[in-house]
Amino acid sequence: MITRDTHATEPMNSAAQAAPSVSPARAWYAVCVLLTAYIFSIMDRQILTLLVGPIQKTLGINDTQIGLLHGFTFAAFYGVMGLPIARLIDRGNRRAIIAIGIAVWSLATAASGLASEYWHLLAARIAVAVGEAVLLPGTVSLVADLFTPDKRGRAMGVFGAAGPVGSGGGLFAGGLILGAYTLSHPVLPFLGAIEPWQATFIAVGLPGVVVAFFMLAVPEPRAAKQGATGGRGPESKIVNVPVAQVKDYIVRNGRTFCAFIVGAGVFYMSVYGFAGWAPTYFVRHFGWSYQEIGKLFGLLMVVAGPAGTLFASWLGERWIRRGVVHGYLRVAMLGVCGITASGSAMVLAATATPAAIFLGFAAFFAMFMFGIGPAIVAQITPAPMHGQVAALFTGALNLLGAGLGPVAIGLITDYVLRDRNAIGSSMLIVFLGAGALAFLLLRSGIRSYGDSMKHAALWRPAHEPQDLASAPPTSAAQG
Repeated sequence: MITRDTHATEPMNSAAQAAPSVSPARAWYAVCVLLTAYIFSIMDRQILTLLVGPIQKTLGINDTQIGLLHGFTFAAFYGVMGLPIARLIDRGNRRAIIAIGIAVWSLATAASGLASEYWHLLAARIAVAVGEAVLLPGTVSLVADLFTPDKRGRAMGVFGAAGPVGSGGGLFAGGLILGAYTLSHPVLPFLGAIEPWQATFIAVGLPGVVVAFFMLAVPEPRAAKQGATGGRGPESKIVNVPVAQVKDYIVRNGRTFCAFIVGAGVFYMSVYGFAGWAPTYFVRHFGWSYQEIGKLFGLLMVVAGPAGTLFASWLGERWIRRGVVHGYLRVAMLGVCGITASGSAMVLAATATPAAIFLGFAAFFAMFMFGIGPAIVAQITPAPMHGQVAALFTGALNLLGAGLGPVAIGLITDYVLRDRNAIGSSMLIVFLGAGALAFLLLRSGIRSYGDSMKHAALWRPAHEPQDLASAPPTSAAQG
């Protein structure tokens, strides 16, 4: 049933008319830098999927240990650090905090190439997780100040398109780099000969440090406000919202938050399971090399991934313009159905050609949440809480998605099916189970979604009067 709620959109319309404090050109420069950082973030995270075989050969580890590297350990530290980092983001200089995070994860990725034991690699991946925990909460908070509500979906969609570009670009470039280093036998000064997979980590990680310097030139509306005369401050002006108030708001809107955050996390069990094990599935089931599947998977992610992200953003905005206030949530449900069907078809295909076709469809649907997730956070959350709720969102994606998806597939393969060549059956089990649960969770939030939008627009800190007639002003750019 289509739900129309004109009251939920009135604050958004009035906010859209507020005077900008940052020019559209500078606002879009910020999106471009954040997009580039996101590309390197996903690239540094996903390159591990292409190096499973070589790492297992060098370090002598099994699928479960690889799953821990892919998922649970990374996700646990990402989630644990996410909330304290988000508190800093909601109160501090987001530009500087994000720049530091970029530098940390880039150097940690390069340090992964120096690992000679499993625990060395695990420690480096933990550092990558801590650095990357900064980016999405910081971006949601910053973009919410740079763009008016009616433009945020587009800006977030463009930013979200970087996810599949980073994943696909990392796999494609990683395949080329791994192939080149396999032939050339890399040697580092002072360290001597290293394995091709180690050289690949170093080559992918170091360029990200440059992005940290570009981040320092991104506009920070909070800093601009301090030196401005007249005009209004940014929507997420520095407000020290106590944790108790954040908790009370989430509890009051518990149905919506549970449906969205937990549903998205379960959805991403399929996404991260697919992304983490699809290359290995093609190697084991069809006899491909990691270089071959890296190039194909990378190309599909670069093409189909951004298409999925941008399509999801466009479809969500279209439904919202037609009065479907929960339009983004409907798009998420469509994404769940799509990746469940296409991922299952991929592992059931008899030959490599149809499997590769379904791989492309799965890449398309897997990226839906990258385009709409941050926009949903901005819709249902008061501006001073954007960073903290974005951290809950990314924490769920990582703890449930990255934390359980890849390792569940590894555990089923190692200890239930006890056959490393049954990786496809393990993936199918996770696809079907996670897909069904995610769909039901997301659907349960439809009725309460419009109310949560109104609560977010009308929210005030406890020491201020609750204005039930109008929404807080914004100074976002008419980007």
